[in-house]
Amino acid sequence: MSRPKAHPQTLKHLPFFEVLASAPEGSAEAKLATAGLLALRMIDHWVLAGPAIVEPESVSVRSVRQAIMALPPKEPVRESLLTIVNTMQMLRHVDLVPVLPRVFAYAQLLERHHGSMALAADAYRSIIRLGDVEHDAEVVMDSYYRLAFCERKVGALDEALETSTAMAKLAGRRKDRVRTLRAKMGVAQVAMMRGDWAAADSQFVAIAKDAQHHELTREYAMATHNRAVVAARSGNSTDAILLAHDALQNTSDPIERDRVLGDLAAMLLITGRVDAALDALRILELTAVSEEPRVTARVNIVAVAVRSGDRALFDSARANLRDSEMPIEARINLLAETARGFEIFGEPAAARALKSEAERLAGMHGLEQLLVQHHTAQANPPAPPRSSVATDEQDPTYPVASSLRMMAAAVAA
Repeated sequence: MSRPKAHPQTLKHLPFFEVLASAPEGSAEAKLATAGLLALRMIDHWVLAGPAIVEPESVSVRSVRQAIMALPPKEPVRESLLTIVNTMQMLRHVDLVPVLPRVFAYAQLLERHHGSMALAADAYRSIIRLGDVEHDAEVVMDSYYRLAFCERKVGALDEALETSTAMAKLAGRRKDRVRTLRAKMGVAQVAMMRGDWAAADSQFVAIAKDAQHHELTREYAMATHNRAVVAARSGNSTDAILLAHDALQNTSDPIERDRVLGDLAAMLLITGRVDAALDALRILELTAVSEEPRVTARVNIVAVAVRSGDRALFDSARANLRDSEMPIEARINLLAETARGFEIFGEPAAARALKSEAERLAGMHGLEQLLVQHHTAQANPPAPPRSSVATDEQDPTYPVASSLRMMAAAVAA
């Protein structure tokens, strides 16, 4: 059996133990971590000790099922973990081929549904550690890819670089061009996050050219989207808008499309193209495949209203968010933007109350940097608002604004 080299770790599933050490006993976080930890440890024991570990009368199975059933009935992780346990019990011998894709699905729920990057990373590491690079190659490579993403999200850039490099080597040996390009994107994203704009852009250009040459449209769009982010962060706003629009036109995956639209709207807003930004956000609001990007779009519509001084839009955008559930970062951003709006519209008392609430939440969750960014934005206001469809057709962004205007009209019809 050929297994990939996994990251060294002093204790298997350490992130789960860390959550259990910090979360209040009986809390949702503690129950989620307990169920996941017991299920992953049962897989480890199953591999070492054989099918007796998952016999119906085994203490291990009973404790795992009890922990899983303690999760809320509508919790997606509950069904995912039950599927893993059921699959192991159906097998007469240890066979990871049908189990590891189910662990991958569980890891994706931790990552995308709960935003638990550390727990998701541990589940992906379990797949890499247990998988056979011949029989389980695809799920192992995909786990490297998602692991690198989780590591970047928590700022573990050295580890993310090592993970993407390992994936690139494995994909290269297997002549898997798509996954090789995605691994190279992971390497380039580390360079981008470290602020090495020239190196990052050069790598993304090479990836985009390779993808285009082999008619890999999705990978071309992903590399082009990343080039847009590099351009925006390095101050090349026009290039950023054009590249993001190019990526949008070549993106078929709905989740990727939502990300591109959100970034394009932000780029347009920063440059003062508020009408075009609003068109992009309206499209995202109406077509997003999940609630989180839809809510984020609505929060950003509040920001558009503030920057354009549109009180009617400000009030309607806030009304659309009433009673909405949202991540804490979005909640803090909404409070800060609404406070700024009340200041502009002459309601200082309301603004002070919202600022105070934003500061309280940011302090409670260790997100003070979000408010620093808002203070910086206020000290350095965006360019004066421009028309959505520029009157000067020589403006390089004219086709972008026109395209967004037509798309917004089509989805609203």
